[in-house]
Amino acid sequence: MRRAMPFFIFIIFAGYVTSINAMPLNTLQMIGSHNSYKKTLNVGVKHKLNDLSPKLMARIDYGHSSIIKQLNSGVRHLEIDVLKDPNGDLYIKPWANTFATTPLFNELEKKQLATPGFKVMHIPDIDVQSHCLLFSGCLNTLKAWSEANPQHFPIVVMLNVKETRSNLILGTQPLKFTPKDYYLLDEVIQKSLPNLLFTPDDLRKTPLSLNQTVVKFGWPSTCALAGKFIFLFDGNTQQSALYKQNRPSLKGASMFAHYDENQPEAAFMIVNNPIRDFYKIQQLVLKGYMVRTRADANLSATNSQRTMQFNAAKNSGAQVISTDFIPGSPQQARFNYVVQFDEGHLVRTNPFINNQL
Repeated sequence: MRRAMPFFIFIIFAGYVTSINAMPLNTLQMIGSHNSYKKTLNVGVKHKLNDLSPKLMARIDYGHSSIIKQLNSGVRHLEIDVLKDPNGDLYIKPWANTFATTPLFNELEKKQLATPGFKVMHIPDIDVQSHCLLFSGCLNTLKAWSEANPQHFPIVVMLNVKETRSNLILGTQPLKFTPKDYYLLDEVIQKSLPNLLFTPDDLRKTPLSLNQTVVKFGWPSTCALAGKFIFLFDGNTQQSALYKQNRPSLKGASMFAHYDENQPEAAFMIVNNPIRDFYKIQQLVLKGYMVRTRADANLSATNSQRTMQFNAAKNSGAQVISTDFIPGSPQQARFNYVVQFDEGHLVRTNPFINNQL
C-alpha cells in the first residue's frame, strides 16, 4: 500500500497540470518573487544602514535564493531591475564596500561590472549584490533553465528601469534611458532568448490594436505558451511613453508594458495595491486584461496584515501575484510566513474569473 501512494499522488497532480495547460493564461493565477535577483544584505552593510536609516534598512532587508532554485521550486513570475552602464565600471566601487564584512563582489563579478552593458542591482551603492549582475547573465540563466525544462509553464518576467539613487548618501547617479536605450534593451532580450519569447506582436491580431485584441480574443492557452517567457515593462508615465515611441500598439517590442485601458498598447496592467484597488483589478480582469499585483509590500507589516493583502490579491482575480515570501525564501523562516496557494501550489485556476464564465 505504501508503494502505491506516490503513484496515486502523481496521477492527481498530473490531472491538475493537464487541466491548467488547456486553459487561457488569463484564467489562471501564479505566484512569483519580488526583486527575484536580490541577495540578502551583507552583515556589515546592514549594521551601517541600521545606524544611518533603520527605516531603509528594514525595507530592504530581504533576499532570495538563486533564480534557478526559484524556478525549480515552481516560481513562474520573476522581477528584474536594470541600470544603464554603456561604458562599464559605473557601479564597480559602491559606497557599501567600505562597510562590508566580506567582499561584495568576487573576481568574476568585478569583471562583469567592468563590462559595458545593462547591470542588475537593487539600489546603487547601497544594496548591490545580485544573483546576476549582468542583465544578459540573467537572461542566459533563464535560457539555460528553459532548455533544461522544455514545454514549461510560461514565465512572466517583470522589468524595472532604475534611474534614481538613494538620498541617504552622495553616490553614483544612474543614467537616464533614451528611446535608443529601450530599443537596445529589447534587442538584448530578443538575442538572448531566441524563439523563447511571447511578444505583443505574437498576441496582436491584424488590423486590431493590442488592446482591442485582448478585449475581443483574450490570451492564448498555457499549452500554446509552453516554453515561453512573457516580459512586462513596469515603467513610470515618462518611461512608458518613451518605450512605445515610434512603436504604436507596441509593434516590434519585446515587452508588454503597463498602459491605461484607453490606450491601444494596453494588455497587461500593473496594479500594486489589491486592497485599495480591489474592484479596479476585478473590472480589468473581467475585460480580458492580465494584471500583476503584490501580496505584500512592507516587511514591517504583521503576518495578519500580510495575509489580508494576499487574500485581497487572490480574490481580486489578478493573475500574477508578487511576494517577498515565496516558499524557501529567507523571509519564510525569519517571519514564519509564506505565500502560496492551497496544498503548496504556486499556480492555480483563477476562482474569480472562472466563476464568471
